[in-house]
Amino acid sequence: MLTEERIIEIFKKRNAFWAHSGDPKDPHAELTTGLCSNAYFDCSRVLCDPIVCEALAIALCDKLYESGIEDSFPDWVVGSAYAAITFSYEVAKQLGAEHAFAEKTLVPHKMSFKRVEIPEGSVVLQVEELITSLRTVNAVREAVLTQNEHWVEFLPFVGTIVYRPSKLPGNRNIVALVKREVWAASQEECLLCRQGSVRYRPKENWDKLVVKR
Repeated sequence: MLTEERIIEIFKKRNAFWAHSGDPKDPHAELTTGLCSNAYFDCSRVLCDPIVCEALAIALCDKLYESGIEDSFPDWVVGSAYAAITFSYEVAKQLGAEHAFAEKTLVPHKMSFKRVEIPEGSVVLQVEELITSLRTVNAVREAVLTQNEHWVEFLPFVGTIVYRPSKLPGNRNIVALVKREVWAASQEECLLCRQGSVRYRPKENWDKLVVKR
């Protein structure tokens, strides 16, 4: 069985996970939003391996069974574009369910659900590859509920590989393989910036970010 520690090892080997040491002499991460952060996950670098994707999906399904998914088994699994598509598809395969995904739109924080039609009364499980807040989760759910022709029933929990709220335990309805407290702050509010820590974009500066002491 894949433990949280083993999954973190997989991420590290693929340059897909980094966490700040706490030493202000070490650099920290600049996110694509422009905010500073004390940790970084890049699920795309991990999910590009189909074998690893399958193994993570199996591990999440085991967690979902522990959470009582058998009490109301899903007919459909719904993910979101883009990184979550292959993972949610693999989870659907493991559960014997059908799969669909919501897509990004030009309107910020809005999703589109137009490609398939989920039948009336179907039970739906949401799956993401990474969750920070519930913004994407809520956008996907809203898209399905308002754009699918028929009423569907969403399960009360959401599955994911990584859950990284600013404060744990966070939302108890999120079933995650990895749970880490990760904060994000503007440069003006970032304690590491104030202490002199340099920030880097992880994808472009991985060697600078991963400091060896």
